[in-house]
Amino acid sequence: MSELEKFTLRIDPSSVYFFRFILEGYDNMYLLSTVDPDAGLVEVRAVKDSVKDLLLVLKSLKTSIGLSRMD
Repeated sequence: MSELEKFTLRIDPSSVYFFRFILEGYDNMYLLSTVDPDAGLVEVRAVKDSVKDLLLVLKSLKTSIGLSRMD
């Protein structure tokens, strides 16, 4: 089994479902968990080989999902 990298993100709470929809389009490359829906706090898990692609997705969606923090 591949090891997963975990990213904690803060996004605009109204964008959580949109962000989930976008990640689902990548067919099992990413797993999104909502930590605090009111605060827009989510965790994304990605297979190590797909982290580079995830970072590109986050960069392209930064404004539209209101990405304000990434750990």
